[in-house]
Amino acid sequence: MGAECSPPAWRSSASTAGRHALRAPLYAVLVGEEDEAEAAPPAVADAATRAASEARAAAWARKMADRLPTGWLISGAGAVLLASTAAFGGLAEVPKPPPPELHVGQHYVGSDLDIAVISAAIGGEVRGTNLYPAEGQRTLVVVLDVTNTFDKPRSASEKDTLKGIAVKDVSLQGFNANRVVDGSNVSSLQPDVTTRVRVAWLVDGAEVARGDEIRVVLPDSTHYVGQLFTRGDYWADIRTGAYATVPVDQVPAEEEATP
Repeated sequence: MGAECSPPAWRSSASTAGRHALRAPLYAVLVGEEDEAEAAPPAVADAATRAASEARAAAWARKMADRLPTGWLISGAGAVLLASTAAFGGLAEVPKPPPPELHVGQHYVGSDLDIAVISAAIGGEVRGTNLYPAEGQRTLVVVLDVTNTFDKPRSASEKDTLKGIAVKDVSLQGFNANRVVDGSNVSSLQPDVTTRVRVAWLVDGAEVARGDEIRVVLPDSTHYVGQLFTRGDYWADIRTGAYATVPVDQVPAEEEATP
């Protein structure tokens, strides 16, 4: 019989390669394929959890704030501001400037009036003032130019107009205001009409004498418009607006009923 034939070399090589391939590990991965990502460290995971929790809390706060009326929010913010400032001694008051010091003829504008002090004089019983000094008393007269800068007439006998004029450190009694031009009583001040007015009071003769200088107090106030229980225009918060220093002369003899 003839010799046994061996399989071709190419078949032997292919069979060997196939057997090796079958024995290769099943868990092998292809070259270039990335490994599965490692788990995040605990610190990073905690930070992410906190961030997510804070985001949820912020979203909830915004949602609740949208439901609150704006007025409540403003009031609440104001209360917080006052509480915080009170803890540090409260709000600091802004110092107010002192009232201006004027001289004869200088104009002052305040309380919706334009006022210039012209002169001052002291005497006995002065005609036209309806003031009658008792023993030891004298009549003090101050002459002023007054213009009502408001657009409506105003009473002259109110504290925010002529009756609000005073003299610093001098006790005044009584009150009279009349027009210099004709001696008629000044009951009202017309808008934009300048009137020369003589204002008079009774004073202690020891307080004011001829040759003295007095400081006339000119009023200031705040204008309001009534809405509920008060109607119309009115002036309140009356305060000193300015001082006008003026020398004191003697009332002319022809103007005195008794010296």
